[in-house]
Amino acid sequence: MMGDGEQTVKVSFAQGWDLASRTVVHPLSRSEAEARDRAGQPYVMVHRLEGRTSPVEVHLVAWGDSHVGAWVYDDQGRRTMEVDWRLLEPGRLFLRHVGQWRYDTDGQAEFAPEAGRSYVDLFPDGKGSRVSRPKGDSGPSHHTPANIPEEERWHAREAFGVRGAGQLLLSQPLPSGQQPEFADATGSGTDAWGAHRAADGRPSLWRPPRPARRAHLDELFEPGTRIATSVEPEMTVSAILDIATLRLPSGRLVVADPLTEGRGAGRVLSERIPPGEYRVQAAVVAFESEYEDVRTAVKEEVAVRLLLAEEPAASWEPALAEGDDVRLLRENEIYGFDTDGAAGAFADASGWEGLADRYRRYLVEQEDDAGETVSDGYVRTTDQATGGDLVSFCTDGDGTHPVWLGRASTGKPVSVVVVVGRLPGLRLL
Repeated sequence: MMGDGEQTVKVSFAQGWDLASRTVVHPLSRSEAEARDRAGQPYVMVHRLEGRTSPVEVHLVAWGDSHVGAWVYDDQGRRTMEVDWRLLEPGRLFLRHVGQWRYDTDGQAEFAPEAGRSYVDLFPDGKGSRVSRPKGDSGPSHHTPANIPEEERWHAREAFGVRGAGQLLLSQPLPSGQQPEFADATGSGTDAWGAHRAADGRPSLWRPPRPARRAHLDELFEPGTRIATSVEPEMTVSAILDIATLRLPSGRLVVADPLTEGRGAGRVLSERIPPGEYRVQAAVVAFESEYEDVRTAVKEEVAVRLLLAEEPAASWEPALAEGDDVRLLRENEIYGFDTDGAAGAFADASGWEGLADRYRRYLVEQEDDAGETVSDGYVRTTDQATGGDLVSFCTDGDGTHPVWLGRASTGKPVSVVVVVGRLPGLRLL
């Protein structure tokens, strides 16, 4: 992949890498890169071969984010491989993701829709999957388990970052005993190879992956708030409905679909909540929908919450379950509960199996004494042995639904929220 294995690899350091123009941003000396490495601040290492315009590999090292990423470039400057490692143990990184692209001609554009591609995703529990699209987006996809040995999933930290500078992680390694050359940092906003910024002057900086975030959760529960989405130009929060009271004697909360069985069933949140009774509420938005020149007034429930305290939330975070690790999340990924029936529920964990069984009997087998309908689309069941409740709600569809935890300024949990309506591109008006 490198060409002549006897060529010397030249390494330069910088604070950032502009993916659009393939240039560094704010070059660094090696000592400056070492200082950022020790502080856990992100930096990049650019590996080049003399006489070649595009780099061979670019590494993004961000110990503070438990992340090391790498891109491999071909002679035309196209990215052909992406690898994502995560620092899950002090001395070892886990191979989380590998993406590869195959270009059929020298003139084919980077990430062209017809370019063949494959993706591998791995997890520390030994599981993994591989998706292959040999004809690109328009062709068939093949899904298989990723049978990668355990020893190839973990790698020593010493091979990454400044300590491993000059050693290519994905391409042909340096011949034994050969040392890399290090470029001096020069200029500001350009690299030591004379490259330039993107045409509009704004670099498209490569950064560590960020999990999905949900904005405006507080505002969804404030009557009068005006919002818009990419689908609806104007909506107003018209009401906050009190649905039911949920008894939580164990202080352990499940947020899950009662009909889901197997892996992911009965998802218990790690956050412990003071035992007690809490209100389940729904946020309603009002708007006008137009179809064939006819405008119709619509009211829709878009979010549900378990109100734990009357204090406002000072911050929001993913409500993690036991075993979730945010260090494994890739760009826009999030943990949540799975549903095949467009439903979820808040429930006390100590009686979950009995509560879920009663829910199934009430909803599917129509046993009237197994539960009760507390509002349109909401069912409550009670476990007499534990005194705990389950209150179900409907979602906008199947799939994975994130759960959000709001905290007061003191850190105390004050609300657990699930957005159940479709709100793409949500923004305030």
